[in-house]
Amino acid sequence: MNRYAEFMARRFGIKWLLQTLHESLRYIARHIELVLIAGLILVAAVQYAVRPQSQSYAQIQDSGVLRVLISDDPDSQYQFDKQHYGFEYELLATFARSLNAELQLEVVPFGQIFSLLDNGVADLAVGGIINSDFVASVAQPSIAWYTARGTVTYRRGTKRPRDLAQLGDTPVLASARYYSLDAYPQLNLKDDHRSEYQLLTAVARGQERYVLSTNYRARNAKHYLPDLNRAFLLPGGLDLVWALPKRHDPALLAVLNQFLHTAVADGLPKKLADLYLTLPNRLSTYDILALHRKIKNVLPQYEYAFRRAARRAGMDWQLLAAMAYQESRWSNDARSPTGVRGIMQLTKQTAESLGVDDRLDMTQSIKAAAEYIYQLKARLPKRIKEPQRTWFAVGAYNLGLRHVQYAYRKAREQGLERTQWNTISQLLPTLYGKRFSQGIQAKDYVERVQIFTDILRFYDLHQRDSLQLKPVIAVPGEIKDDEAASEG
Repeated sequence: MNRYAEFMARRFGIKWLLQTLHESLRYIARHIELVLIAGLILVAAVQYAVRPQSQSYAQIQDSGVLRVLISDDPDSQYQFDKQHYGFEYELLATFARSLNAELQLEVVPFGQIFSLLDNGVADLAVGGIINSDFVASVAQPSIAWYTARGTVTYRRGTKRPRDLAQLGDTPVLASARYYSLDAYPQLNLKDDHRSEYQLLTAVARGQERYVLSTNYRARNAKHYLPDLNRAFLLPGGLDLVWALPKRHDPALLAVLNQFLHTAVADGLPKKLADLYLTLPNRLSTYDILALHRKIKNVLPQYEYAFRRAARRAGMDWQLLAAMAYQESRWSNDARSPTGVRGIMQLTKQTAESLGVDDRLDMTQSIKAAAEYIYQLKARLPKRIKEPQRTWFAVGAYNLGLRHVQYAYRKAREQGLERTQWNTISQLLPTLYGKRFSQGIQAKDYVERVQIFTDILRFYDLHQRDSLQLKPVIAVPGEIKDDEAASEG
């Protein structure tokens, strides 16, 4: 304290000194506050300057990149062999190609799509978006490109409501994709934060009573959840759309809508829906329940062998296990009047070629079957890509590679889409005259293996306390054959 302060303190007392200090501190605080405000303004300005911005149509053309948010909904997209496939993904990939743009995907939960889109991290959002007043309030929806039917689901063995009147005022749970939906004013919808598949699982377990779903989703989910049933179809339809940010480029919206309009006119969404959303009804509820029982009671004694053999052959163990179930119902001593034996029902000739000396030896048979699938895939034409390549090999395992190759050549001669198993499976029964049933058998065989594989994938995830369903792998791929591809 200097002499002046000492003098003033003695003359006017300590009260004056405290008041002076208080005023000085207030002065300093005001300046600090101004500095902080200026700093916050500067930080906000910098953040805004570097904040991701949705691209215009011209910017997408310049950058050559289309950034898209896609829902983690497995009916929209899924991954197989590190590649994306799926109902909406295939349509989206076609749109990106029409722009000559690389597709940059970010897979996110549906509940995060609109906030991320508003933050400018993407140019477009897709994946089970149902047009509604809510969607129009937070984004710019495209024209409708596919219409789905709604259905109310319930647990098998409980009382089934057969129409809206019987349902009455009972609450029906709905996931985020149905938020603010005005298509069904008669329903007492209750919003729920869980995903649609989590809600369907809760109904199948008896934890919830009714859930709103799309008809195709509820139908396919029954393969994983045998206690899930559809009560009744709802009137009208649910329009699927894609979404641009609220602050969007009108030119991009026009290009998007023109693409979707042309796609609908050409029947592309319908074709993709048939490919991805329509599971063959090859399994009864009894079949599904029987498989679920064997998964719990029989599979554990074989699972390690399936996993080990599949890993060596570079394939999914669930696929190998599904083939074994179709072949023998996981019976190690299975025998057939035709001479095939063991859990994988190997012929004597095939077994000998693969070094198997005892077809009833579980380890030898499973290992040999995995190796045989690997060999079959290697001998297929190069233009057949995954996952179709896998289904061609599965069909050849059942029918014989020579017959599958013959059908492939016939499909080429007839100008058909020969790289897709769906095409070959439809053609097979027409090629063999009196042996018509063999072609039908191969078609049914692959369809059942596909379903068994997906059920096993779901069960494998369910054992890890996950409610995320694996999708149905329904022979995806390009819709049009690429004639420039190399031929094997």
